[in-house]
Parts: sequence; structure tokens; C-alpha cells
Amino acid sequence: MIKLECGDLMLSKFEYSKNFIENDKILICPICKKKLYLKEHSLMCENAHNFNLSKKGISNLVSHSHIKESKIYNYDLFFNRRCFIQKMFYQKLYDKIVSIINKHFYKNINILDLGCGEGAHTINILNNLKLNYKYYGFDYSKIAIQMASDYNSNNRFYFVGDVNNIPIKDYSAHLIIDILSPYNQLEVKRVLKKKGLFIKVSPGKNYLKELRLATGMSIYDKDTEVELNLKKNFKKVRKENILITYPITNEDFMLLLKMSPMQSEKILNKPNTITIDLNIYIIS
Repeated sequence: MIKLECGDLMLSKFEYSKNFIENDKILICPICKKKLYLKEHSLMCENAHNFNLSKKGISNLVSHSHIKESKIYNYDLFFNRRCFIQKMFYQKLYDKIVSIINKHFYKNINILDLGCGEGAHTINILNNLKLNYKYYGFDYSKIAIQMASDYNSNNRFYFVGDVNNIPIKDYSAHLIIDILSPYNQLEVKRVLKKKGLFIKVSPGKNYLKELRLATGMSIYDKDTEVELNLKKNFKKVRKENILITYPITNEDFMLLLKMSPMQSEKILNKPNTITIDLNIYIIS
């Protein structure tokens, strides 16, 4: 149960999602692209495509019903990821994104979050926005979205979705956020409003370099490729960088190791610092 910021009575996760969907105007069926509406415990379109709304207030809005969960991206990974994120090593990133959003927008906006994971990154951004918003967060992992439902509210809805087939109307998102996740540039262009923003966060070459060295991996080298692809696919691309090194305890390092898909049983050494090197691309 989560308490409403406005002071209303406490609602269940399902009730929050029900309220969100009843007031929604942009969710569409991933199969036929018709508008989705709430019918009892399901989201349904006029062609009778049906998507169950679970007790946790989440729905699978992928065009095919069966999703095979990754053995790597499991509950333990997302749990440790949330624990590490809550240590606030990414606070500078959140502050920068909040500043960008608050300067660019001044009224109600629709926010789409690509690959939201268990929701811990973006909730730190949403909680500091000065404007009203409706937030649509999705990930391909059902486990991640079940955890993200902890943040359900009347203006936040989490669902299982596919970046290659986003169940959102054309030109309906004022803001798209992508933090360390893949994206489909055609879908981004389809759903983003003409004067909207796409904020893409990707690793810099020194991102978590201590973790890579501790596990015998090479330093990240795809930062230039990411930037070139963005500039190839979008006209207006502005770049900012967050680069800071923090002291890290053995406990924090183990959280980081367990949240990483490159986790290894062999640790060459345990570092006492960790570097957060992130590129923020602002596409308008």
C-alpha cells in the first residue's frame, strides 16, 4: 500500500492503476493500435484484444502473450539494483535531468520511460518535478515491472512492454526518458510530440571502470558509437556529461556486482571507489 501525496485515502496498487487508466487518453492496443479502455480487471480495445490488469496493478502490453524471463535479469539482480540506486550514487544525474525538464516544460506533460526496470532511477526524478505529469513506465521484464508497481499512483502506471512496439498513440509523449536501456529510433520519433524532448542516458568510457577491472573485463568502448548513432538518427542532439568518483564500501560493491549482468564469480580485487561517468543526450 502506498500513500497518496495529495492526502487521499490509501489505495491498493490495482486501484491506483484503475484510476490512471480510467483517465488515460494515449494507451493503445499493441496488436491493432486501437485505444485501450478499462473493462473490469482488463484493458481492452474495440477489437476485443484483452490484457489482464493484475492485483499488482500491472499489465502485459506486449503483442504476444508469452514472455520468456531472462535468467540474468532476475529478481535478485533487480533487488540489488534498487538497493544500490538507493545509495544515491546517481544523484548528480537525477539533479541534471530534473533541471532540464523543469526548464523546458511548464505545464502538464506525458512522460514515457523506456526500460524503466524496477523503477528506482526514475522515481528519484519524478519526485522532484515542479509540474504535473502522467508517467508511463515499461520494461520487457515482468519481474522488474512487478517491483516497479511499488511506485504505482494515480499518475504513474507500469506495464510490460516492448521498445519496438510501444502501446502509445502517435505524437502523444511530451518527454521520453531512457536511462541505460535500448531504444528504437523509429518508435521514439513516432510517439514523441513535435516539440517534445528525448533524454537518452548512456555510459561514458569510464562508467563503473573499477567494477570492470575487478572482474577482468575491458573498459566500456561504445560511447562514441552511441553518440554517432544518435546524431545520425536525430537532428538536434545536445550532450552533457556527469563524471564523479565516489568512495565505496565492500557492501556497496557487492550490491553493484550482483546488480550487473556482467557479474562474475571471479573478483580480482575489491575497489574502494566507483566512477559514475554518464552521457546525457538531450534530443529535441
